[in-house]
Amino acid sequence: MLNLPDHAVLTLDNGLTLLALPRKQATTATLMADVRVGSRDESEREAGLSHVLEHMVFQGCPGFADASAVNEAAERLGTVIDAATSRESTHFEQNVAPESLGPAISLLSRLLIAPAFADLESERRIILEEAKDEVDERGRVIDPDTLSRALLWPQHPLGRPIIGDVRNIHRFDVETLRRYHAQHYVGDNTVVAVTGPYETEQLLDLLRLGFGELPRGERPAREGPLPGRIGPTFKHVDDARSQVDCRLLFRTVGRHSPQAFALQMLRIALDDGLASRMHRRLGTELGLCYEQWATWESYADTGAFELAAVVSTENVPAFFKEAFALLHGLAERPPNSEELARLRFRARFTYAQILERPEPVLGMVASALLDLQSPTSPLERAERLFEVTTEEIAQAASQMLEEKSCVAVAVGPLSRTRVRRVKDIVEAAGR
Repeated sequence: MLNLPDHAVLTLDNGLTLLALPRKQATTATLMADVRVGSRDESEREAGLSHVLEHMVFQGCPGFADASAVNEAAERLGTVIDAATSRESTHFEQNVAPESLGPAISLLSRLLIAPAFADLESERRIILEEAKDEVDERGRVIDPDTLSRALLWPQHPLGRPIIGDVRNIHRFDVETLRRYHAQHYVGDNTVVAVTGPYETEQLLDLLRLGFGELPRGERPAREGPLPGRIGPTFKHVDDARSQVDCRLLFRTVGRHSPQAFALQMLRIALDDGLASRMHRRLGTELGLCYEQWATWESYADTGAFELAAVVSTENVPAFFKEAFALLHGLAERPPNSEELARLRFRARFTYAQILERPEPVLGMVASALLDLQSPTSPLERAERLFEVTTEEIAQAASQMLEEKSCVAVAVGPLSRTRVRRVKDIVEAAGR
């Protein structure tokens, strides 16, 4: 497994962090940029601004008059430039031919340093269409991710949808975008990473040349999550669909907590292969659902542990009852030596797959650098997971249940009787 022996991290005078990972046998090069700005950095009047800014970055820059010129240039170098806004960051990425890496760095740096913000009205219409995915024809929010996060982090930016507020999207103008860009797209707030068939110093020189002009700025302060217990809370949204989308979430510590690796192993115990506890119980034994999953959505200072499934309306109460039971089972009957050995193998296998492609390796290291943390390699992470004991897995499950900071959401057709049954199940968990 790769332990990143040749990678280099360099901070420029403008505060920008550079990450270079040479892959001498690679046939392509990959360029990434991560800006520490997302929906959690927005005020109520700014809700959605990070996402709109991500879209507008591509609407031209010096040397490229508009989005068409940008797209044509990017595709001549390799693939399109992908971009995504999350709650904590905005990510840009492009895979290119090795000989095109220099021009690709030049293009992306121009876009990030001096976007033209051309044709806002056209892009605004696209974003408003995208926002419709979260609401029904009456304007009600029907997206379970949005609903559950709003309950889990009430009155906090983490609880707002990444897409933002439609009223704000209508209101944002170019001057607002320019101010927000100047505040966040700065050296102290950005990590740029690259990998390809070059020597380390060659990669760093290319990045210096392209991004050396990014203004230094200041790393904006970030509001921490609100303390105190929330929930247990249940919310049902009636929606005309054939099945019900169910979510059960618990608020947790963040990804840099000492408990983080135990939470990762807890997730693997529940949902990593058809032999995992969640699939075995809900699928094989009970036949409740075909689509089911467990995730741990982690942030620098908090997290959300989620058990979810899409089930028929008559199976909704059973799902929530069994989801709580699965966690109680792990708290009371943690993995034995045989199960733990399988979980460790699955964890090692997952990291081995990650190492087959440079993009996730760069992403893991860049994420730590963006949080001002010492990066760990996939090998180090796998070894840390191997150190997690059955007692720590049981403790992670017990702590979530004991703190009772949980929310449940069901979106779909559900009778009043079943709504009451689910509400009773969720509230009983808080007693």
